[in-house]
This record gives sequence, structure tokens and C-alpha cells, in this order.
Amino acid sequence: MKPIDIEQLAREISDLTGEVPTRYQGIRNDATFEIAAGHLPAILKMIDKVFGCYHLSAITAQQRDGEEECFEVLYHFWHGTGFSLRMQLPLIKPELPSMISILPGADFYEREVAEMFGITFTGREETPHLLLPDDWAEG
Repeated sequence: MKPIDIEQLAREISDLTGEVPTRYQGIRNDATFEIAAGHLPAILKMIDKVFGCYHLSAITAQQRDGEEECFEVLYHFWHGTGFSLRMQLPLIKPELPSMISILPGADFYEREVAEMFGITFTGREETPHLLLPDDWAEG
């Protein structure tokens, strides 16, 4: 497998969205691009079509406190090299479009993030619990 050319990936994201993606420097040994959540479906389709990359390693989330209180969600990929897409979501009504129609392997990761952080993945019928008992009370 030929590793993804990270500079070409940045150009492709820019051409697709009309915005130059910012490289996030907060993660070492990984090319992390900050993107708008609304661009996620188109970018994932492009990554598959242009680079043949469909291996989603994980979706991770964390709550950020400080200047910008938000959720940080990262989609991590591996295709000969690691790269990630980073989005920030508001704490109030955080939503992302579901990616299971593009990357079926995203199902478990979306369920985990929904369950642990309360992030809604739109466009999917349901997000059943993955880790916690079904009768677990939110909060």
C-alpha cells in the first residue's frame, strides 16, 4: 500500500471545500486537519475515491474546557501513514452526520461517541448503546 501523500490530501480537501485546511499541531506523529463538520461526508467520499482509503481506525472525542468550551471529535485513518480529521462541536446540541453509509465500520465508533458524549449522529435510524446498560440514565 502506498502511503497517502499528506500534501496532496491537503490540496484535495482545499479543492473540494474551497477552504485551505488548517493543520492542527496538537497531535504528534499524525497529520491532523481541522475541518468543518458539514464537509465531513464529501471529504470522506473524496478520500476513498482519490486515495482508495476506507480504513477508519477510530473516532475519538473529548470535551475541551477553557477559552472555547466544545467537543473535539477526531476521525483517525491509516493508509500507509496516519492522518486525522478534527472537528469542533458545540456543547449544546452537538451533531455530526453519520458516516456509516460511506464507511460501515464507523458504526461502533459512532455508537461509542454518542453514548459517552451525547453527540447525535444524524441520518441513522438509531444509536443503540454499545457499552452501557440500556437502562443507564444520562448524565
